[in-house]
Amino acid sequence: MSFSNEIREKIKQFAREQSRHYLEEAEMTYLEKLKYKTGQLSSKVTANLAKLKSRSNLSIEAQNDLILYISDYMKELMEEGLSEEEAFERAKEEFKFRSETIESADLQKRFAQYYENLDPARYEAIGLFYAGFMFFGVSIGALIGFLGSGGKEMFNAGGWIDTLIGVLAGGIIGIGFGLISHGIIVLKKKE
Repeated sequence: MSFSNEIREKIKQFAREQSRHYLEEAEMTYLEKLKYKTGQLSSKVTANLAKLKSRSNLSIEAQNDLILYISDYMKELMEEGLSEEEAFERAKEEFKFRSETIESADLQKRFAQYYENLDPARYEAIGLFYAGFMFFGVSIGALIGFLGSGGKEMFNAGGWIDTLIGVLAGGIIGIGFGLISHGIIVLKKKE
């Protein structure tokens, strides 16, 4: 059974519109998340992102799948006696994107809550603590290993192993202090 050109174009247009919703529900892009948090991306950038999304291979695949599902469903409805236009309207209603599940609503709520509470300065502070403690740990460990092995005279005669062990021990201690500071920052946030 073949559809008229007008109905085929309507099916393609509907699939193009609806596949975008399904893809948006499936995954937020990093820029969309950033837009949600800052609210400063212009409508021009948003429009360009939408164009890119609608041209992606995944989007085209979703559109083609949706066209097949709609076509099969419409053929069944037309075999039951509905006109082509009636079958299209019913298929359109049946395949219209709906995000009404409890899981979907909960996930969207958690995403929104996460990005509302996201504080980049907190993550930067955590990274700086790790880097600072690592720097101090490695430096102090290397110095203790170097001096403990006998200094410059003994370094080439096997003292470098003691220095290397000191560097590794200092790095591990630095990571440990970084983890402690990370925990303190997280606990302070909860207060």
